[in-house]
Amino acid sequence: MPVPIARFYILRVFSKFLGLSLFIFISLLVMLNFVQVINQGVLSGFSFYFLAKSMLYLLPNIVGMSLPLAFLLAMLLSLGQMSQDGEIIALRAGGFSFYEILSCVFYAALLASLLLLAVNNWVGPVAFRRSTDYTISMLNRVTKLELKPRTFQKISDWVLYASEVNSLTGEMRGVKLIRRINKGETPAFVNKINASSGRYRMVNESGLELELSDGQFSQTDCRNSEKILYGRFGAYKTLLPFFSEGGSGRKLNQREISTPGLLARLEEGIPDPQAAAKYGIEIASRFALALAPLVFFLVGAPLGVALDKRGRSAGFGLSLLIIFFYYGLTISGMVLSRKYPALFPWAIFAPALLTGGAGLWLWKRNLYAK
Repeated sequence: MPVPIARFYILRVFSKFLGLSLFIFISLLVMLNFVQVINQGVLSGFSFYFLAKSMLYLLPNIVGMSLPLAFLLAMLLSLGQMSQDGEIIALRAGGFSFYEILSCVFYAALLASLLLLAVNNWVGPVAFRRSTDYTISMLNRVTKLELKPRTFQKISDWVLYASEVNSLTGEMRGVKLIRRINKGETPAFVNKINASSGRYRMVNESGLELELSDGQFSQTDCRNSEKILYGRFGAYKTLLPFFSEGGSGRKLNQREISTPGLLARLEEGIPDPQAAAKYGIEIASRFALALAPLVFFLVGAPLGVALDKRGRSAGFGLSLLIIFFYYGLTISGMVLSRKYPALFPWAIFAPALLTGGAGLWLWKRNLYAK
């Protein structure tokens, strides 16, 4: 059958450009994130194992950001090439409608949107949280530490302060240690250790070993200020680990929470209206951005077919213009929704509606009229 063969050929040409475009966009985003993580950890030292894990868990989000851009670029380049070579005209002369010619690209757009729905709402947030946990763990896995007098130094879950420090002998005076223990996002206990003198030394890459003398220990219950645990010691030895397991104790960004998790928090009620607005905007933007491949198909297909001899440079330029327009309006809609709640969620979905409407007009003008 000629139509399946033609569709297979169009899909093969489109897939070639899609694979190349995906490789370019993913490589650029991986490099940008790699440089950012390196800049964060270069001063304190880091483990390449945690760096690799962090970048690995970033991949779903990078693919989610790259797929719509690569789809639009691949569609414009592949259709532009076929139109330039006269293949579109040949298929039309064979009696095939534009819908029959482009149906395989439409199904690819639908599949890409379904994939983005899963990535944006479930896979991406969970993976981004794991990536952030590995990045924090990497940065806390310090390989070199220089204590300074009268300076608060955060080490894992502890804050260390000393009025006098001898970096050659490791001796300290006026030592204070503070640790806050949270239950969920609420402070539960505060541990404090004060000592008149002490000594520190590095233990490989595992932590900072402290030997304190003549001091006091106290634990305060944040929910009951009258409940205090107190004690004194003549000698005390402890290890402050550089590696913190504490991804679970930190406050999560809305990008690190899946859509069902965000909805559950909204149903429970959030006292802070700004936080609730951020959750709602995040949910709406995930669905709006998942529509990008379908919207790009509507506007890109008639433009790609009409490129004729204007070649690949025109397709590349058009893709950049559409990307800047679509994502620029989407970001503007998110900002306006946060500033003016009455515009939520219409301002976020407006770019998809406007771009899709322009695509339908182009279909009617450039394709149905032929």
